[in-house]
Amino acid sequence: MEIWWFSRVVAHHPYAILSAVFVLSSTCLIVPLATNKFPDFTDPKMGFEARGTAVAQRLTAWMNLEKATGARGQLIDNPVEYYNYLLQSIKQNTTDSFNGTRTIPGIIRKKPKNKSKKKKYNKLSNETAINDGKDQWDELLKLKNNKNRPEHIHEVELNTQEEFFCHLPNSLYARVVIGSDNKDKNLWSLEGVLAQCHIDAMLRANPKFPYLCEKPADHGSDSEKCCRSWSPANYVAFLSNRTSCLGVTEADLARVETLLKRCAYYYRNHHLTADCSEDFNCQKQVIKNNSNATLEVAMLFLPMAASAKSLNFYKNIAIDGLEYGSFRVVGMELGLKDTLFDRLLVSDSSFLLSGFAFVTFCIWAYTSSIILTVSAILAVIFSLGISYAIYTLVIRINFFPFMNLLAIVVAVGIGADDAFIFCKIWEENKQEKISIGGMTKLVQKTLVHAVPSMLVTSLTTAVAFFASIVSNVTAINCFSLFSGMTVIANFFLMVTWLPASVVVSEHCRFVILSPANFMVRKIIRPLKITMGKVSVGFSHTLTKIVIGLRWLWLPILGAAALAGGMVVFNYPGLRLPDSPNFQLFDSSHQFERYDLLYKRKFWFEKLEMDGGEGLLPLRFVWGIKPVDNGNYLDPTSRGELEFDETFDISDQKSQVWLRKFCHNLRAQPFYHDTQGPLLSNCFIESFSTWMTRRCEDPGDPQLSRAPCCDVNSYPYKPQVLRRCVAEASADLYRTPHHLWTREGAVAGGIKYLKDSVKPTYLFNNNNNNNNTNNNNNNNNYNYNKNMPVPKIMVLIVEYDSTYSYSLSFAEMNEFYNKVETWMQQQLTTAPRGMKNGWFVSYLEFYELQRTLYEGTIWAMVVSMILALIVLALVTLNPLVSLYAILTIGGAILSTVAALVLLGWRLNVLESVTVSTAIGLAVDFSLHYSVSYRACKSEKRVDRVKRVLEQMGGPTLMAAATSGVSGALMLPSHVLAYIQIAIFMLLIMGVSWLYATFFLCPLLAVIGPSPEFAQFHYTRLRRLFEIFCKNGASYQLKIEQQQVARSSLGT
Repeated sequence: MEIWWFSRVVAHHPYAILSAVFVLSSTCLIVPLATNKFPDFTDPKMGFEARGTAVAQRLTAWMNLEKATGARGQLIDNPVEYYNYLLQSIKQNTTDSFNGTRTIPGIIRKKPKNKSKKKKYNKLSNETAINDGKDQWDELLKLKNNKNRPEHIHEVELNTQEEFFCHLPNSLYARVVIGSDNKDKNLWSLEGVLAQCHIDAMLRANPKFPYLCEKPADHGSDSEKCCRSWSPANYVAFLSNRTSCLGVTEADLARVETLLKRCAYYYRNHHLTADCSEDFNCQKQVIKNNSNATLEVAMLFLPMAASAKSLNFYKNIAIDGLEYGSFRVVGMELGLKDTLFDRLLVSDSSFLLSGFAFVTFCIWAYTSSIILTVSAILAVIFSLGISYAIYTLVIRINFFPFMNLLAIVVAVGIGADDAFIFCKIWEENKQEKISIGGMTKLVQKTLVHAVPSMLVTSLTTAVAFFASIVSNVTAINCFSLFSGMTVIANFFLMVTWLPASVVVSEHCRFVILSPANFMVRKIIRPLKITMGKVSVGFSHTLTKIVIGLRWLWLPILGAAALAGGMVVFNYPGLRLPDSPNFQLFDSSHQFERYDLLYKRKFWFEKLEMDGGEGLLPLRFVWGIKPVDNGNYLDPTSRGELEFDETFDISDQKSQVWLRKFCHNLRAQPFYHDTQGPLLSNCFIESFSTWMTRRCEDPGDPQLSRAPCCDVNSYPYKPQVLRRCVAEASADLYRTPHHLWTREGAVAGGIKYLKDSVKPTYLFNNNNNNNNTNNNNNNNNYNYNKNMPVPKIMVLIVEYDSTYSYSLSFAEMNEFYNKVETWMQQQLTTAPRGMKNGWFVSYLEFYELQRTLYEGTIWAMVVSMILALIVLALVTLNPLVSLYAILTIGGAILSTVAALVLLGWRLNVLESVTVSTAIGLAVDFSLHYSVSYRACKSEKRVDRVKRVLEQMGGPTLMAAATSGVSGALMLPSHVLAYIQIAIFMLLIMGVSWLYATFFLCPLLAVIGPSPEFAQFHYTRLRRLFEIFCKNGASYQLKIEQQQVARSSLGT
C-alpha cells in the first residue's frame, strides 16, 4: 500500500497540525463574535414566512405599496390636497416638508391603522397604531388622555358615576381567562362571581401590581388606588348598582342575563357602538335564542398594560392560588410571551449543556482518554465556529434565527459518531501496528478505512441539509445553510484535528500511563478489560440476533415502513398548522392555552385576528410589479417598489376593459355585495357618473367645470381622464370618512406620484397669493387650474368576497384558486396597459402553510436522491447503495409517522426537524454500507458478521449518547427543546434499529458478493480512456476520408 503524504505528516508532526487547526478554528470562532452583534432572539417568529413564491412576492409588493402610500412615501391618494398644502407652505416661506409634523387646519386625514396587532401570518387589524419600539403602557396613557376617541364619551359618563370603571377595556390590557375543568360548572352563578372576585383580588395582591396598574385620572400618583378590573362579575355589580362584585345576588344575575340576551343580536351584528349612541342600523329584531346558557369561560381584564414590563408581575404570580372552588385561571395574555421565551431560551440551555456533558462522559468512557475527549468536544465547538464565520463573514447573512441552534444537536451527533468510528478502527488496527510497520502505517490504514465512512456520512448529511434550500421559508433556508456548513466543517476537523489528537494521545499514554501507575493498575486497566469483554459479548449476541432472526426482522420493519408511509402521506398525513400563533412553550403553559384554546372564543380577539368583518377582500392591483427584490435570507429586507411602465389606465381601451372587468367581477359567485360608493371600489364607474355633471357651476354660472363635465363622453380621452380624475379624488375626500375607507392600510382607487404635482414656481403676484389663500381657507380640496397634471402610478380595485378568513388550508386554497383562475382569464383579453394586473388578499398564513408542505416534501425527495448519488459515488456498488437508501427511507418514514401520531403539525420548527431527521438518519446505514463494501469475505453472512463486529458497538454508542442527551432536555419549558428531545430519541433509536435489523439482514440475504456489481475508479478511468481513444481514432478516420475526397475532387 502506498503511503499517503498526509499520513506521514499526521504521524510525525501532529502538534503542527493541532496548532494550525486550533489557530484557524479559534480565529473563525472569535472574529465573528467580536465584529458582529450577538444573535438576537427577542423575536423568535422572525423569518417564519414565505419568500420568493408568486404569492409571497405579491404580498411583499403590497407591503411596499403600503409603505409608499404612507406619510413619507412617494405615492398620494389626493393630489389636490397635497398641491394646496405645498402652495400654502410656499406662501408662508416654511422649510417644513409635507412629511414633517405640521398640519393644515381643515384637512381630513386617514387615521393610521394598528400595526401592533399585525400577526406574522395574518392581516392588519384596525385598532389604534402603536410603534413597535414603544411600550404599550405609554400608549394606554395616550389613549386615556385622548378625548377625541369615541370610547371616551362613555368614559366621561362613567366619571359622573363614581368612576366605577376608568374607561373601556381593549386588547392593550393584560387579561386572564377563568374556567373550570368541569363543563357543567357555570361562571354565571354566585359561585362563579365569587371565583372571579377572588382571583381578581389575588392578582391585584401581587406586590408588583401597584407599580404597573393604571390609576384614575383624579388620583394622580396615589399608589393605593388602581382602576377597577373589567370582568363579568364587576359589570354585573355596576349594572346592579352594587359597590363590589361581592354584593351581587341571584336576582342581579338574572336581570343582567335578560339584558344581555336582548342585546346579543345587535352585538354580534356590530350594531352596538362603544359610546351607546344610536346606530342607524340598529332596528328592532326578535330572534329565537338557541345559544348555550352555560358560561364556561370568562375573561378578566387587568388595568395594566400587556407588555414586557409585566415580567416581574408574572414571576410573582402564585399559580396555585389562582383558583376558587372548581374554577381557576386557565389562560393568560400578559404581552410578554416573546420576552419570556427569550429568557427561557437562555436559562433552559442548562438542559442542553447537561446533554453535552453526558456526551462528553460517554466519549471519555469509550476512549479512556482525556485528550481524545477534549479534542472531540473542541471539534464540535470549532465546527460550529467555522460555520458561523462562513455564514456571517463570507456569505454575509445578517439574520440568525434561533432555529440555527439545532445545528448544535447535529454537530454533537455527527461529531460523536465519527469519533467513535475512528477510535474503533484505530484500536483494531493498533493490534497489528508492529507487524505492519509502525505509527505511519497505522495512521495510513486507519485513514483508509475511516475516511470513506466519514466522508460518505458527512456528504450525505450535508446534502440532505442543503436540499432544504428548495424551501421558500426564510428560517428554514438559513438553518439549512448553517447546518450543512457545520457538517462540512466537522468532516474537515475529523480528518485533520482528530487523527493528530489520536497520535498525541498515544504518545502521552506511553509516557504517563505506565504499568506502575496506580490509576492504571487499579481502575483504568480493569475498566478497559471489563468494557472489552462487554463489547465482545454484545457483538456476539447482536450478530446472533440479527442474522439468526433475519427472516423475522425484514417483514416486520418493512411493514412498519409501509405503515409509516400511509400515516405520512395518506391518513392522518402531514397536518398543516391551524393557528397563526407560533407555539413557543408547551401546550400546558398558560400563555399557549390562551392562544391555542381560548383566544378565538372571544369576539374582540376573533375580529382582530380576522380583520374586522372577517371577509376576505378582493384586491386587484395594476401599476406595480409583483416582485420581491429584497434579500430572501433577511426578513427585514423587503426591497423597493417596481413600477410597471406599461400600465396606462388613461387609454380608452383600458377604460372600456376595466368597466367590463368590474361588471364581470360582480357577477362571480365569490363576489360579496359591498355597501360603499366611489373610487375605493371600481373607480371608472364612479368617475363616469361624476363626469355627467353640468359644466356650469350652479353657485357661480361664470365658473366653468370643463373639461371635467358632461361635455366629454365615455370613454374619455387620455388627457381628459388624467386631468379630471384628480379632481374627482378631491371630491372623494369631501365624503365623510367612514363611508369610503376600507379595512386596510391602503384604500382602493388611484395612487399618484407625489413628485409630479409639486409647484415649479413661486408666487410673485399678491393677488394670486390672496386668491390662493382664500381658496385654501374656504376649502382645502378646491381644484387649482394651475396644478400640473398628476401622474397616475397605481390602480387598486377592491371589493369584499363571500369567503371569510379561515385558518383552514383547504378553504383558503379554494378561495385563492377560484379568484386567481378567474383573474388570469380576464387578463387574457386585457389591453397592453392593463395586462400586468395581479390579485392579493390576506394570504400570508395560507402561503406559509402551502410552502411548508410543498417545501418539506420536495426536501425529502431531493435529499434522498442526492444521498443515493453520493453513496453510489463512494461505494461504486448500485445494489449496496439501493439497499442503504431503502433503509434510510424506511427510518425516515417511521420517524415522521411517529411524530405525526404524537400530534405534531408541520409548522416551521417541525419542518426543520424533518430536515434534520433526513440528515441524521443516514449515518448508521452508511457506516454499515461502507464497511460491507470494504470487507473481502466471500460469503454474505461472514461479511455481515464482520460489519456488526466492527460497527455495531460504535453505532450503538453514538445512538445512545445522542438519544440520552436529547432526553435530558425533556424537563424544559421551551417547546423547541422539548421537541428536539423527542425527536432525538426517535430518530436515533429508529435509524439504528433499521440500520442494524433491516439493512444487515437484507445484505445477509441478497447482498452482493465482493466483485458483483462492484465498480472501481480504475476501471472507469480505463473505460473513459478507451472511449476517448476510440473517439480520437474515429475523428482521425473522418479527417483522412475528407482529405481523400478533396484530393479526388482536385
